[in-house]
Amino acid sequence: MYNAVAPDNQRHQFALSKEILMPSKLPPLTLVTAEIAKKVVNLRRQIHACPELGYHEFETQKLIIDELKNIGLTPKKAGGTGVVALIPGKNSAKDNRVLMLRSDMDALPLTEEVDVPFKSKNAGKMHACGHDAHIAVLICAAKLLRDKPIDGTVKLIFQPAEEGGIGAQAMIDSGVLENPHVTAAFGIHVWSGIPLGRLEIAHGPCMAAVDEFDVIIKGRGGHAALPQHSIDPIYISSQVISALQGIVSRTLDPIDTGVVTVGSIHGGTTFNIIPPEVKLQGTVRTFKEKTRKEIKKRFFNIVEGVTKSLGGKAEIDYRHMIPATTNNPQMADLMWKAGESVLGKKNVREARPVMGGEDMSLYLNKVPGCFGFLGAANPSVGTIYPHHHPKFWIDESALPYGVEILYRASERYFNQ
Repeated sequence: MYNAVAPDNQRHQFALSKEILMPSKLPPLTLVTAEIAKKVVNLRRQIHACPELGYHEFETQKLIIDELKNIGLTPKKAGGTGVVALIPGKNSAKDNRVLMLRSDMDALPLTEEVDVPFKSKNAGKMHACGHDAHIAVLICAAKLLRDKPIDGTVKLIFQPAEEGGIGAQAMIDSGVLENPHVTAAFGIHVWSGIPLGRLEIAHGPCMAAVDEFDVIIKGRGGHAALPQHSIDPIYISSQVISALQGIVSRTLDPIDTGVVTVGSIHGGTTFNIIPPEVKLQGTVRTFKEKTRKEIKKRFFNIVEGVTKSLGGKAEIDYRHMIPATTNNPQMADLMWKAGESVLGKKNVREARPVMGGEDMSLYLNKVPGCFGFLGAANPSVGTIYPHHHPKFWIDESALPYGVEILYRASERYFNQ
């Protein structure tokens, strides 16, 4: 779903104006006012200038709390640097359902290469995945829900540490799904590989389960010119890596899918020494739990078997991190219809699942929900770089549409 990356030496002028104007090709918004449209973009820019890494989002947390207090809510800290707040609806006393709307908060350890007045002020840190946009959209959706109450209670979740820190679990452990009990959840992710003005939703898995592994291949070191006196862990590692690629191509059903990637190899110090050990690190991605278990089983068999057959030993640390992000079909239908009401029928489409991971999955494992992807790509203004790239950017005119989609999806949930 990502666009091709433009050459690093290509210069782009991002369309930045004081007045936030909606593109003429998109339908007019019916609820989001010009004031809110301007607010969501300005908020995003303010947050963008002060990126913070997972579990260190102290200034971001303070900003969120202040903004929510300004619209009359009573936010609370949760999950360390997260925030939770309630918006009672018109019929909350009669309807005990509670809808959760979730945003992530953290930035990435990247040095920003986007030349804008509000580029990152924190060296080596950048909002390169859109979490700044998600925060701004959810704050402004909260304002809209406060100004135009719907029938039921909405719980706002601003979650830290999505980028590898599994902040969703920290929030769940702190009790955000209870008191009152959450019965459903929605989330939106801006997406640089989807054209501006489009919403994509999957009726089922949309992002993969994430597993990680560390493997230490132990041999016997020695002189590179006398390999017969050693057990070469570099050679063993090469055979292990080759064999692991057969898991997907020769173990899985061809219509199933999975990824096994060795992303890091460390071993040896110089050209004429066979080292005593090599460390491999990598990741496994799957959609189906059955496939996830099968790959793990085959992984151990291959690593241990190949290593032993070549005279070495293997130490394996294989970690299940997060499950696949899987949308509930009925909740997906609700967001789909909400998207159609805002963007028009032709602009809402079925999402193609991606092998990236998202800890939104932990909430959706407990309550039915939907995680949608809001298009923010617009080559005409230079927003062509993918997520996690130092030149990542989005067309900010997508953000007011995200606000209205969240509101309409919430409204539909309580009116179904």
